[in-house]
Amino acid sequence: MGLLSFLTSNIIDTDSYKVAHWSQYPEGTEYVSSYIESRGSKFAEVLGDDKYKYAEFVGLQAFLKEHLSKPVTQDDIDLAELLFEMHGEPFNKAGWQYIVDHHGGKLPLEIKAMPEGTVAATGNVMVQVVNTDPKCFWLTSYVETALLRAVWYPTTVATKSRLLKEICRDLLDETADDPSAVLDFMLHDFGARGNSSSESSAIGGGAHLANFKGTDTVMGVVSSLAYYDADYKTFLDQTPDNPTRAMVGLLRKMKAEGKPVAGFSVEASEHSTMTINGREGEKDQIKMMIDKAKKGGIISIVSDSYDYFNAVTNYYGGDFKQDLIEVGKAGGRVVIRPDSGDPIEVVTKTLEILEEKFGCTVNSKGFKVLPPFVRVLQGDGIDLDSMRDILLAVKNKGYSVENVVFGMGGGLEQKVNRDDLKMAMKASARRVHGKWADVFKDPKTAQGSKGSKKGILALAWEKFAYKTIRKSELKPGQEDHLKTVFLNGEVLSNETLDGIREMAEYTTALFRKPPTTPVPDPVTVLRNRKLGMAA
Repeated sequence: MGLLSFLTSNIIDTDSYKVAHWSQYPEGTEYVSSYIESRGSKFAEVLGDDKYKYAEFVGLQAFLKEHLSKPVTQDDIDLAELLFEMHGEPFNKAGWQYIVDHHGGKLPLEIKAMPEGTVAATGNVMVQVVNTDPKCFWLTSYVETALLRAVWYPTTVATKSRLLKEICRDLLDETADDPSAVLDFMLHDFGARGNSSSESSAIGGGAHLANFKGTDTVMGVVSSLAYYDADYKTFLDQTPDNPTRAMVGLLRKMKAEGKPVAGFSVEASEHSTMTINGREGEKDQIKMMIDKAKKGGIISIVSDSYDYFNAVTNYYGGDFKQDLIEVGKAGGRVVIRPDSGDPIEVVTKTLEILEEKFGCTVNSKGFKVLPPFVRVLQGDGIDLDSMRDILLAVKNKGYSVENVVFGMGGGLEQKVNRDDLKMAMKASARRVHGKWADVFKDPKTAQGSKGSKKGILALAWEKFAYKTIRKSELKPGQEDHLKTVFLNGEVLSNETLDGIREMAEYTTALFRKPPTTPVPDPVTVLRNRKLGMAA
């Protein structure tokens, strides 16, 4: 990927057909304004509830810092000129040469966006982009390929992760005494190996961390530090040619200050370690892992290599029962992980066996809770509907859902696509010979589902929620919540992961319990909260 990153520029990171569009605009075109929105939610359709028709906006800042702020060079132009000539597309060499000669290779664009972490109803503008130099009117749509990809993928992963969190929250609220003690670690990210690339792991894994704190996707933790930790740039400025040394400096500072990283994991086995000594050796491997938990930590043990229910009944609940009790006395925990079979049957039967062997307490809500030293982790076959079905089955069996945690791999970061949230970037306004006019589409064959917005847009807060309107329709004193995050090659945003998490939790709460009287916009509420002021 190092070689490809050197060869990739903002000129060639596009669709082939985009290359010719500079010659297709009307004479006298000066500015083109486009926007990105989610036009709907297939997730809400799967869950059968319109209350989930929202999207959680994350990921733009990472793209701006990593890619769009990288200046175009003469070498990039020379490469693109030859490549597109041989590829069959008419290359706008003069346009790109102008950007290099007059803008130092920095893209003359202004990009505005809603705050990252915002959970807003579908149909709202998330991003708006316009060229700042009238000679570069063609640039706005040229960056669509990379910009839309940079928004739809992390936003879709974060939204799916958010919906899973809300499903967990609902069932925890019904069955657990202290949902907040469990919720942030209810879904563990197993997605790294199922992703299409290391960059996908970084982007998708980072998006999941906007909602949860458990992950095995290391690149997600790294990307959260690199793009969303306010201190990293300080270290990077000191060693601009050595990002690794800058990251070492950041981590040392965080360790000294006791500041946690974005995501956490635990020691866990896999089938290769559980089967290394064959069928007869599995029992000893389980014992070895349980002994590790006696030091007071959490240990996860995959246990279906041969005969899962025998292992649960006769190893965990039989030969090693006293060992697990000792784990509890040391403050540790053993998490038993099935990895095959029907998830509902396997999870509920496991809970019943563990209750028989170790007993349960009954919480204030009337649901059974296993001793804290043993839990169940279901990491196979998890998706929106299957997780909900498992949790409902656990509840219907009389158990608190806090007894179960989940791992999710390909379903979280790979089984997503642009149509899940119906993400699109469309031109909505242009200026030709000094006059602005609307740009839009309204295809009869799509029955309104693919129509686009008109004009220069604004994101207004209207009493209870964000609403997209024309900028010209803003009332006196009404604020546009699309803020400039990129201007002429410079990244102006400096969102932090903590801020994104706080924004996501607050704006989601507005969907969970809609206010009955008008409330200030989320940015004002969170700013006042930070200052210790009343909302």
